[in-house]
Amino acid sequence: MEPRRIIWRVYHTISLLHTGRLFRHIHWRGDMDIAPIFGVIITTPSHPPPTLVFWRTPPVGSYKINTDGCVKDGFASGGGIIRDSSGQCIRAFFSFYGDCTILEAELRAILDGIILAQRLGLSVLWVESDSTLAIHCITKGGGPWHIQATIRHIRHLLALDRDTITHIYREGNQVADLLASEGWDRRCYHEYSSQDLPRRHRSLVQIDRFGLPTVRGL
Repeated sequence: MEPRRIIWRVYHTISLLHTGRLFRHIHWRGDMDIAPIFGVIITTPSHPPPTLVFWRTPPVGSYKINTDGCVKDGFASGGGIIRDSSGQCIRAFFSFYGDCTILEAELRAILDGIILAQRLGLSVLWVESDSTLAIHCITKGGGPWHIQATIRHIRHLLALDRDTITHIYREGNQVADLLASEGWDRRCYHEYSSQDLPRRHRSLVQIDRFGLPTVRGL
């Protein structure tokens, strides 16, 4: 219990923690001026600059389906919207899925959107989701066993040589995000036509139609 030995052991322990990345810059808050004493160089983490996210209209003659899944308090829902090449809403929907994972919710929302589009007689589809994992499972395969039936169903309905499935940041997927939350709140399946789409939903659709961006990273 000699003072020098205690000081050395504290110094050595802090150095080890920092080297092992268990002691990070946030842990030095309020004491950054003494960090160099322990051989720790504090650097402010850099953040990527904000970027603008745009929703893109599909090519003429095709239709775009934006979907999203939502899980809150252990219960899941999903929603989506189908739009034409001018950005006009063809049909929107939301659904409640009950007890399932966020990946299941994302996939089931994609499946519901494709089924709805085909029921309306729409073909040449562009599916867009903010879940990179769901898109990877559909296009590349993989994922847990309990989602495989849903993935097979999606692949069966989509013609990947004709149809498209891509990722969009959540900031550009706000209409689908709002619909998914509505599905959780109302706990049922429901569809909107372009005429009865609620005002808030219509406003977001118009923002996308006019090509106005949302900001990601602020």
